[in-house]
Amino acid sequence: MDRQHRRDLKHDRFVDEVGLLTEKARANQRGLLFLGAAAVAIALIAYGIYFYRSNQEDKAQTALAQAIETFESPLVTEGQPQQDPRAKFKTEAERTAAAEKQFKDVQSKFGGTDSADVAGLYIARISAARGDVATAEKMLKEFVDEHPKHFLVGAARYSLFQMRIDGGQAQQVATELNAELAKTEPVLPADSILVLLAHAYDVQGDDEKSRATYRRIVTEFPDSPFALEAQRRVGSA
Repeated sequence: MDRQHRRDLKHDRFVDEVGLLTEKARANQRGLLFLGAAAVAIALIAYGIYFYRSNQEDKAQTALAQAIETFESPLVTEGQPQQDPRAKFKTEAERTAAAEKQFKDVQSKFGGTDSADVAGLYIARISAARGDVATAEKMLKEFVDEHPKHFLVGAARYSLFQMRIDGGQAQQVATELNAELAKTEPVLPADSILVLLAHAYDVQGDDEKSRATYRRIVTEFPDSPFALEAQRRVGSA
C-alpha cells in the first residue's frame, strides 16, 4: 500500500469520525433543544395553572364578597325617606334567599377555592337558621373532616358543637368539652370551650355548673371577647 493510499484511507477515516461526532453533536443538540423546549413548556404550563388558579381565586373572592354583602345588607324600611344604598330587600326571607343563591354560585363556579369553602359555611348557617339542622350539621362535619388545617375550621367546630347542644346532645357534648379542656392542645381555645360548656349546662338546666363555668371565663380569661357576657351571666351569684 503506497503512501498516498494510506493518506487517503487515513483521511477517509478522519472524515468518518468527524462526521460521526458531528451527527452525535447534532443529535445531542436536538436533545438539548428538546429538553429546553420541554422545560419552557412545563414552566409555561405551571405558570398558566398558577395564573388560572390565582385568577379564579380573585374572581371567587369578589363573588364571595358580593354574597356576604347581600347576606348582611340592611332591609328596606317602609316610610323612611333616606334609605341605606345597600338596602334592596323588604324582608329577611328575600335577602336570605338571594344571598344563598349567590353563595351556591360561588361553590358551583369556583369549587376548590377558599372562597367556595367559606361560602359552604354560610350555606350551613342559613340551613341551620331555617331549621334544617341535619343539612347544616352534615355540611359542617364534611368541612371539618376535609379541611382540618383551614383557618375557619375552628369556627366550623364551634358551630357544630353549638348545633349539637341545641339539638338534644347537651349532655354528650358537655362530656366531650370537658375532655377537650383536659388536653394540652384542645380543638378550640379554652375560653370558647368554656362558653360552649356553660351553654350545654344551661340547656340541661344545671344553673350551678353554668354559673361556675361562666365564672371561670371571667377569672381565667378576663380579656376574652366572651368575658363581658360571662360576667353578666354570673351576676351577683
